[in-house]
Amino acid sequence: EARKAGLAPAEFDEDGKEINPHIHQYISSAPWYLNAERPSLKHQRKWRSDPNYTKSWYNRGAKIFQAEKYRKGACENCGAMTHDAKSCIQRPRKKRAKWTNMHIATDEKIETFEQDYDGKRDRWNGYDASTYARVIERYEARVDEAKIDESKQMDFAKLAKHVRTTGGGSTGTVRNLCTWEDTVKYLLNLDVNSAYYDPKTRSMCGDPLPDADPNELYGGDNQYRMSGQALEFKQLNIHAWEAFDKGQDIICRLLHPKLNSSSGIIRS
Repeated sequence: EARKAGLAPAEFDEDGKEINPHIHQYISSAPWYLNAERPSLKHQRKWRSDPNYTKSWYNRGAKIFQAEKYRKGACENCGAMTHDAKSCIQRPRKKRAKWTNMHIATDEKIETFEQDYDGKRDRWNGYDASTYARVIERYEARVDEAKIDESKQMDFAKLAKHVRTTGGGSTGTVRNLCTWEDTVKYLLNLDVNSAYYDPKTRSMCGDPLPDADPNELYGGDNQYRMSGQALEFKQLNIHAWEAFDKGQDIICRLLHPKLNSSSGIIRS
């Protein structure tokens, strides 16, 4: 207890090394068959000397001898002396080398290494780093093929993305003219009292910059609803409603873009 409190000096073992006083007695006490006269940690240390472990690896595919005829005790299938017929990795022959004495396989080079615990479980043991150069060559070849000219990349008409179809898969394409250089509509005016932006429908009816030129910047969704073909479609619906009130059933014909050719005749 005095050693644990630091009031007494630490105890030394047989080799003159200090023993930590906080180590339990069942660890510091040596077994009875060692005939230890004083507490020691020598029995806890590694006492076996490490053998001469090697970091070399097998010479893959190395051959040592080529026989001309079948030898007693060799593989019955290929004729190699380094394995038996059960361990043969060649295709089973219709007529084995034991009976034909032809096409005798070369004896493989058999090597044995004494490795430590980590060496036996090393997944990369024997890996040749120079073989990775082939992977780099294949990757660079694909990159060269996949390079696109910057001028073609900025061509908005050729930007397309896959869309889902009713039958499954992605067979159709649609034009995508949106690029990362365009400023989103809700960042044009950061004033909280400016035009309202609906994040669910991604619509902004009002003009975020009423003082700016609408032809140069975004003027709100209402600008597109009150101009161009949208205005014509709105007038066409009003005409169809008025004609329906007069007893003419032409709403379905007018709403279809291919069947509204009669609208000019009805208007006249």
